[in-house]
Amino acid sequence: MQPTHKSCVEEWNSLPWKQFEKIVFRLQYRIYKAYQNKDYNLVNRLQRCLASSRAAKLLAIRQVTQLNQDKKTAGIDKKIALTEKERLQIFKEISNIKGYKHSKLKLVFIPKSNGEKRPLGIPTIKDRAIQCFIKYALEPVYEAYASRSSYGFRPARSTWDIQKNIFINLKSDAKGITKQILELDIEKCFDKINHEKLMAMVQLPQNIKSIVWSALKAGVLKERPKRIEGTQQGGIISPLLCNIALDGIEDIWNERIHKNKIYQRGFRYADDMVFFIKCKEDAELLRKKIDLFLAERGLNVKESKTKLVKSTEGFDFLGWHFKVKAKNEKFVSYPSKKNRIQVFDKIKQIIKDPRFKIEERLDKIKIIYKGWRNYHQFSDMGQINASLWKISDWVYKYCKKLNNKKNRVQRSIVKLKLADNIHSIFNGHEYKVNGFTSVQSDKSIYDNDCLYWSKRVPNRFYGQLTKQIHKEKAKCANCNLYFKNDDIIELNHIDGNHKNNQYINLMALHRSCHQK
Repeated sequence: MQPTHKSCVEEWNSLPWKQFEKIVFRLQYRIYKAYQNKDYNLVNRLQRCLASSRAAKLLAIRQVTQLNQDKKTAGIDKKIALTEKERLQIFKEISNIKGYKHSKLKLVFIPKSNGEKRPLGIPTIKDRAIQCFIKYALEPVYEAYASRSSYGFRPARSTWDIQKNIFINLKSDAKGITKQILELDIEKCFDKINHEKLMAMVQLPQNIKSIVWSALKAGVLKERPKRIEGTQQGGIISPLLCNIALDGIEDIWNERIHKNKIYQRGFRYADDMVFFIKCKEDAELLRKKIDLFLAERGLNVKESKTKLVKSTEGFDFLGWHFKVKAKNEKFVSYPSKKNRIQVFDKIKQIIKDPRFKIEERLDKIKIIYKGWRNYHQFSDMGQINASLWKISDWVYKYCKKLNNKKNRVQRSIVKLKLADNIHSIFNGHEYKVNGFTSVQSDKSIYDNDCLYWSKRVPNRFYGQLTKQIHKEKAKCANCNLYFKNDDIIELNHIDGNHKNNQYINLMALHRSCHQK
C-alpha cells in the first residue's frame, strides 16, 4: 500500500531534526580534531561514517529543499518545490551512493556589473543533496588547516572581518601611509582550476572522491558532454573546492615577527585578494610568487583587475573604498563610487516602475536601502553625505512630480505623508566606524567552543534581529538550543502582524523552526 501524502507529511515533520544536527556536528568535530592531530586514517573512517549517516542525508535534503535561498532554482530535473513525499523518495534514492554519477547541468547566465555574463551550472535537486552531505564531511577537514586570512565562503566569517583587518594594516600606528597595496583578482577562477591538482588536495574516502570527480566533469545539457577544467559555479560544494585550491596564497607574503608570531599581510575573499607591501619591499617578487602559486593550479591573474597603489591613492575592495589621508595619516573606509552607483541606480529603477503604486515602490526601496546601509555600518558614512543627500532629494522630487497629477486636496495630504515616508527611509541609520570585532584567526565553528561562537552570533545581524538574539541570550525561542554561527536565523511575529515590530511580539528562531 502506497503511503498517503498526509502520512508522508507527518513522517517528515516528526523527524528528530535537532538530534540529527547533534549527531552530524559530533562527527564533524571529531573529523576536525583528528585532522589537527594528523590521524588521517581516523579522518577517513569518520568521513565514511558521516557520509553514510541517515542524519546527514536527511539534513542535506532539508537544507537544499527548504532552507537554502536558491531552493526554487530548477536544474534539468525541472523540480523547484518538493513535497514531503518527494523528499523522502530522494532519501531512498541516495541511501546507497556506490557508483553514483552526477547528472548534467542546466546552464544559466547572470549579468555582471562590467556588462559581462557569469555562467552558472545548476545541478538537480538530488545532486545538490549529495553535494551538501559531502560538504558536511569535507568542510571540517578544510577548517582544520585553512589559512587564518581566508574569509570568503567560510562559516562564521564575513567581509567585515577583512574590512577590520585592512584597518589594522593601514591605521596610523601601523605606518599605513608608507605602504603599498597589491589588489588582484584571478581570471575565471571557477572555470580554470586544474582538476588533477584540485583532487590531489581533497581529503575524502575514495568512493566519495569519485562522486566529486563526476561532479567536476559534469557537462552542460545539450552543449558540452564533459568538463575538462574548472568547477561549476552554482554547485553547493564549488566555493569550498575553490577555497581548497587557493588555500595558502594569502600567506606567501607574511612576516615573522617573533618565533611564534606571524604578521598577516595578505587577505583573500574567494578569488579576490589584497596584499600589503612595506616601504622598500620588492612588489615584483610578491607578484612572481603569486604567479608561480597560481600556475601550479592552472590559473593566472586577471591583469585588468590587478593594481599596485599607494595607500594614499586608495583602492576599492568588496564594495568599499580604503584610503590613508596624506594630511593626517588617518585611515578611512566608505562605500566605493561603483557600489554607490549600483544601489542608487537600483533605487531609481524601482521608483520609475509603473507596475506598482508609489507606496509600494517606497516600501521596496526601504528594504534595499536599509540592507545597503547595514552592509556599510562599519564604514565612515560621513564621507559620502553629499551622495546620500542627492539620492534622497532625487526620490523626493520624482515622487512629488508624480503626486502633482492628483487634485489639489489630495496633493496637500499626500505631500506630507510623502516627506515623512522618504525621511524615514533615508534617515535614522547608525554606523560605527571600524567598530566590528573580527573573529579570532585560529577559531573554527568545528572547535566546539559553543560559548565563544554563541556570543558572536549577533554580530552577523543588525537592527531588531540583533537585539532580539541578545534578549534571548543567543538561544532559539522554539527549540531552546544555542544558535550556531552558520545558522539561518529569522524573526517571527507572534501575532502574525508583520507591521507590529514591538519586541514583545517578536521571537528569534532558526529558519527551520520558523517554517515549522
